[in-house]
Amino acid sequence: MSGRGRKAAVPKKKANGYKMPAPIPAGEVIHDTIAKKKWRIGPSIGVGGFGEIYSACNHEGSPKKGSEYPFVIKIEPHENGPLFVEKHFYIRNANKDDIAKFMKEKKLSTFGMPSYYGNGSHNFKGEKYRYLVLERYGKDLWSLFKDSARSFPSATVFQIGLQMLDVLEYIHSKGYVHADIKGANILLGMKKGTENQAYLVDFGLASRVNDKEFKPDPKCAHNGTIEYTSRDAHLGVSTMRGDLEILGYNMLQWIVGELPWEKMLKQPKTVQSMKEAFMKNVRTEIKSKYSDVPEQLIKFFEYINSLKPKEEVDHTKCRQLFESYLKLQGKTKSSKLEFSATKKRKTKKGDDGTDPNGDEVEQNGDVPSKKVKNGELKSKRGRKAKNDNSENTEPEKNKSILKKRKSLEPSYVVKVKKAKMAPKRTPPAKRNHANTSTQTSADKYQSVQRQVSFDSPICEVIGENTLKNSRNNAANTSADMFDESFTIEDKKKPKKRLLSNEEVTMKRVTRRKVTTVGVKPKGKSWKDSPAVVNGRSPPKAC
Repeated sequence: MSGRGRKAAVPKKKANGYKMPAPIPAGEVIHDTIAKKKWRIGPSIGVGGFGEIYSACNHEGSPKKGSEYPFVIKIEPHENGPLFVEKHFYIRNANKDDIAKFMKEKKLSTFGMPSYYGNGSHNFKGEKYRYLVLERYGKDLWSLFKDSARSFPSATVFQIGLQMLDVLEYIHSKGYVHADIKGANILLGMKKGTENQAYLVDFGLASRVNDKEFKPDPKCAHNGTIEYTSRDAHLGVSTMRGDLEILGYNMLQWIVGELPWEKMLKQPKTVQSMKEAFMKNVRTEIKSKYSDVPEQLIKFFEYINSLKPKEEVDHTKCRQLFESYLKLQGKTKSSKLEFSATKKRKTKKGDDGTDPNGDEVEQNGDVPSKKVKNGELKSKRGRKAKNDNSENTEPEKNKSILKKRKSLEPSYVVKVKKAKMAPKRTPPAKRNHANTSTQTSADKYQSVQRQVSFDSPICEVIGENTLKNSRNNAANTSADMFDESFTIEDKKKPKKRLLSNEEVTMKRVTRRKVTTVGVKPKGKSWKDSPAVVNGRSPPKAC
């Protein structure tokens, strides 16, 4: 109907049930009435499970590049919940004075706790949104993990583990647990001097530690990211020892590349039972499945097993375990973070040297320099080489050097050239027959309209005389040949045989039509006609 206005599109909901906000254009100004500030929204950074994250700056400034947006604004519809929980966590626990005090006590030059700058509500196109302003950070560890062929150097893993222990000790001292530690929630610093500091973000699942008796809660069972969820969180209870267990699972994945239960993530109860079995005999499980896991990480898991559900965590003991490994490697917590895989990583490959996803993997876990795309080999420089499968083409040079060799012996490139197969010899002609395949063009007679192959069984029927006649008279056809060599017999049908010789006389009665001479045939009368003719009644009799 043209008279009515069109309703605005309702924001879609994600699979988790949260309503997603409508896109907000860059340049939108948000008024923070609490801090009495104005924030200008910049380009979108990404979309989370609850809403969208935008880059931001003070309204007074006028940045022209994305790097000049030093803040982020997390926005979600008011009816959602995660940002509400996170906002109140920051208000209570991210006070700048408290953070500075903790850093002074622990003698930290950098600290992985995010800085909080503001929050509030904002109306956009009739929709009410909740927002949170935080400091902007760099790339997340999950992206770096995938870029590094799913493997970090062990020293880097223990450096990040130490930095996360500092953050966990701080929030545990406030009576909270994070409950969702993972690579996607750990970001590197952007400011100068913080490039080697990891920051733990996203406190949407943070909750206060319950001092009551440890009791499973089915309503909150399996909360968090399923591959890292602790055994306590699988039961619906968030604990401090659970945070350490989640951190341990992340560190194990960063070293070996994959957790044992990653293929069963759609079945939370199965993952829970696999974690129970893994942690019950953690030393045996790790030693039997992985060969390059440091002893300090195994002891870290064993310490987690020794803790009771409500027992306070000894962060100093855990820190000493991690520092002892870094000391052996000649590293410290503040050393430069290296994310490129420096050693061979064991991966499950097929018989052809490819991983289960179908991509070729080099010996050190890196992606090969050339990939097959649309039937062509494409190198890093953008050159394309034809993937020719013909018999006599030379193999591509240096094709065997795509993968790194294990041995130090010199390698040799051998060119293999396929030879053409010799043609099959023509079988010898039959006796007293000329073989046309070995004749020259001069010897061959002119083409005949219809020819009969000399190798066919018909030649045996025709005979040699017919063959000579056909050569002398090239105009003869195969039909003429058959006239001389075949006789046609006329077969007469046999006479019918009588069953008996008896004669039977049959009488036939016929009716004759009798006509009287001189009598005219009686004509038709109107009385013999139907009552109605052509829609009219017949005339009445006088």
